[in-house]
Amino acid sequence: MSKTPLISGETLKTFGQGALGAITFGAYYQYTSNKMMELNNEKIEIRHKYLENQYKKEMNEMENNNKILNEKLKKLEQIVSSQNEKNSWW
Repeated sequence: MSKTPLISGETLKTFGQGALGAITFGAYYQYTSNKMMELNNEKIEIRHKYLENQYKKEMNEMENNNKILNEKLKKLEQIVSSQNEKNSWW
């Protein structure tokens, strides 16, 4: 009786090449996914810093406007109070 192999060498070679191709594709896909996530995180950080700077800028402008308005209000109050003193009956 002659022995016949259950799986030929050519079949094993084909399975091996398929497995190697699948591993290579998986590694490449994982690398590109990780790279895209890193770039997206950088983009988010840059956007966050930009928005934070815009917020600080707007807050400074609002504080400056508030100071100016308060100064004008004080001057107006002084003018009104001096007018009241002039118009007093006593």
